[in-house]
Amino acid sequence: MILVQPILSVRDLAARLGIEAGYLREVGRDIESHYKIQPLKQGAKVRMLAIPQAELKMIQRRINRAILAKVPLAKAVYGGVAGGSPRKNAAEHANQRCVITMDVKHFFPNVRHYMVYRMFRSELGFGRDVASILTRLTTYRSYLPQGAPTSTAVANLLLAAPVDVPMSAEAERQGVRYSRFVDDIAISGENPRPLINKVAKLLSSRRLPVHRRKINGPSKLRIAPSGVAQRITGLIVNAQNGLSVPRERRDKVRAAIYALRRAPKHELKKAVASIRGKITHIAQFNAAAAKRLNTYLDGTLRQRLDG
Repeated sequence: MILVQPILSVRDLAARLGIEAGYLREVGRDIESHYKIQPLKQGAKVRMLAIPQAELKMIQRRINRAILAKVPLAKAVYGGVAGGSPRKNAAEHANQRCVITMDVKHFFPNVRHYMVYRMFRSELGFGRDVASILTRLTTYRSYLPQGAPTSTAVANLLLAAPVDVPMSAEAERQGVRYSRFVDDIAISGENPRPLINKVAKLLSSRRLPVHRRKINGPSKLRIAPSGVAQRITGLIVNAQNGLSVPRERRDKVRAAIYALRRAPKHELKKAVASIRGKITHIAQFNAAAAKRLNTYLDGTLRQRLDG
């Protein structure tokens, strides 16, 4: 059971959020009109995101601040929490003999509205009407929308008691490490393999399957001994000098700099800003590589000006 002060009536909910109860009901009744569907290209794939518009986004942000962020989570959770980050999540597993990573298959679409309702109603102890309206305000077409500011926090609460708490306890008993960054799960230590089935069963109890295989690609369940690159949340955790950005990601930045030579003038400013942001990220882990990339970028831009 997650301990938090329950909200028993919609009037109490309205007071907690600082929004009139009638307005909450009005938005909840016509929730689809408050979303805009927007494509997000990820490599060769295009994912459709449901993005809340201004009025609903304001409500969701207040739900986050006034309710969701106040529920304590396990220390093993690093995504969507204050002070958490991909870097801290990766650092938890640095220099371990074996690292296992897995993720939840189609995580946000697989989180259905009845799961969200049950979490608000049974686990947080909210009133029936409160759980119902909060579910309407945080779901879209019966699932958790990836583009909403409440979605990661709701997902964290869904997995807190049934997965994170027992997995953290079991990991401690086994002398291994467990962490979760949204839907990315990592286990590491001398022998973390016995925990694979444990976490899979806990997720399955919530109708959330582990993504064991990727169609036409490598396994999404990865077991990495110390002799190979161990990757967690986009970082190599067993590099000689600490956490490191994978070489292929640095090479992609170099390729993007090279592409600036022929980039249309009207796209140049946006492209350069994107590249500088990526170099700044790389600099946190690979200072020398970032310096070389900055030098290459500056030289490429000078060539554009001279040409």
